[in-house]
Amino acid sequence: MNTPPKTEMPSQHLQRLRRQMQELVEDLRAWVELRLTLTQLEIEERIEARIRQLLLRLLVGVLAGLAVVFALVAAALGLGSWLGHPGWGFLVVALGLAAVAAVIHFARKRPAGRTASTNAASDKAAA
Repeated sequence: MNTPPKTEMPSQHLQRLRRQMQELVEDLRAWVELRLTLTQLEIEERIEARIRQLLLRLLVGVLAGLAVVFALVAAALGLGSWLGHPGWGFLVVALGLAAVAAVIHFARKRPAGRTASTNAASDKAAA
């Protein structure tokens, strides 16, 4: 079989190959830049979504806090009216809140103390 004669000279072939390699490198560079831009946009979208979620939770928390404050003031005024003086109602509500805070405080400290004593007991048993 005869091979068809080459119409290009070797130097032309190398120039064409070099040009195609440069185009390939440029395309690859453009693709990497686009990929980085896409990744940056995706990260920005996630951050914006988290910020929106945080702001929504903050708004809900503030509104719930205001509702609790108004409910406590209403309870204090109602108790004060029932007890004959508004100050007594506020005192009863304040004492109730202090009792709830004390229960939460001591309930939170107990498991940590039990864990420490349990760890100390297991350390003694291991020794």
